[in-house]
Amino acid sequence: MKKYFLMCAFMCALNSIAQNVTVVDAASVKEIAKASSKKNTLFYTFGIWCEPCRLHLPTAIKLAKDHDLNFYVIIVDSEKSETTQKAVSFLKEQYKDIKIAVLSDAAYGEKTKKRNKKFVSEITPPQFEDIDDFSKYILLNQKGEVIMVTTWKDNRDNDWHDDSKMVQKRIVPLLKK
Repeated sequence: MKKYFLMCAFMCALNSIAQNVTVVDAASVKEIAKASSKKNTLFYTFGIWCEPCRLHLPTAIKLAKDHDLNFYVIIVDSEKSETTQKAVSFLKEQYKDIKIAVLSDAAYGEKTKKRNKKFVSEITPPQFEDIDDFSKYILLNQKGEVIMVTTWKDNRDNDWHDDSKMVQKRIVPLLKK
């Protein structure tokens, strides 16, 4: 009976996550940008366990609001993982109307590092360095073209706790074009 109760609780939790989260891969990220009524769409990669992800999230949200961007947080953990559940809860508690996506298990498997590496490799155009880090800004235009993918190197001359200078230098100029 206890196993049955735990399984029901787990399935209910997954169902509530599924109602609030869009499952994505690199191709669907581009389709979301194409379907947007906004000129640009910003995706921000996130793991609840990632300190830079949590620290930089307010900057990403401010950027999206200040520049009228369509905005999604992409959770890098497996669709069914406990960390994804925690991330969704954290995001919804902090930011009620936030749009959340999670990388597809079917496309990327379940191991966080491998799935992130594959996604980043697929989404990063050749003109940008392909580094599979987290707390990444991915900016697309309404044609579904990736116009920026940031890496930790973009913020290396600044305090790692604050990426606002990197955002002002690397992303904002692209939004003014």
